[in-house]
Parts: sequence; C-alpha cells; structure tokens
Amino acid sequence: MALKKTFENKDGGTSNGYYRVREVGTHYEKDKDEPTSLAASFVVELFAYDTGERVENVYKENKNSPRTKGDSREPYTVWSPEGIGVYNLMLPDMEPVQNLIIKAYDHLKTLPEFDGATDC
Repeated sequence: MALKKTFENKDGGTSNGYYRVREVGTHYEKDKDEPTSLAASFVVELFAYDTGERVENVYKENKNSPRTKGDSREPYTVWSPEGIGVYNLMLPDMEPVQNLIIKAYDHLKTLPEFDGATDC
C-alpha cells in the first residue's frame, strides 16, 4: 500500500510520487505506580512513481565551516521534498499497541531466563 501524489522536485517542476510508510513504531513507558504513556510514529519515504527511484533530500556542504578529519558536523539540507519525514500518530484507542505489549510479556514468560516469572 502507498499513496500517489505529485510533488515539487528539486528543479522546480512537478513529478508523480509514490509515498510509502515504513518503520512503524510504538513507544511504551510505564514506571511502577505511574500512568502509562503510549505513542506511535512512522516514517514516510518517497519514490519517483514512474522510475521507482528513491527521492531523497539534497545536501550541500556548509562552505562557512570546512570539514576536517573527525569533524562530526552534518551538511545542511538545501532541498527536501514535501511529505517525507517522521510523523506521530494520535490514536483514539491505543488497544492495538497495548495488545502488542501484552504479547511481548507473554513471549518473555516462555523464555528460560524468565522461568517462574509472574505478572505484577
């Protein structure tokens, strides 16, 4: 599954894009006697619809700060296609995430290192 949508390419023209969701993840935080914090996020990447080639940000070296060996500075983005990046998902019902967490605990209880462990 994907979304087809036009996007403005780096030369100012428009192209057909194939937007794909990947790296769907969840965040679960639960300390003892504290409320549960649940979240979901996902990455959207873009491919040229007609060629299937990945469309990525175009980077340019920062001329004001030349890089030297061991320099950890990253180049800055000069063009980024609309729509790619990380998105957070607000769900009215986090039951699917909660079920995944339950399955994780159930799996742990099947492993030798958790033999005799009980829910608390």
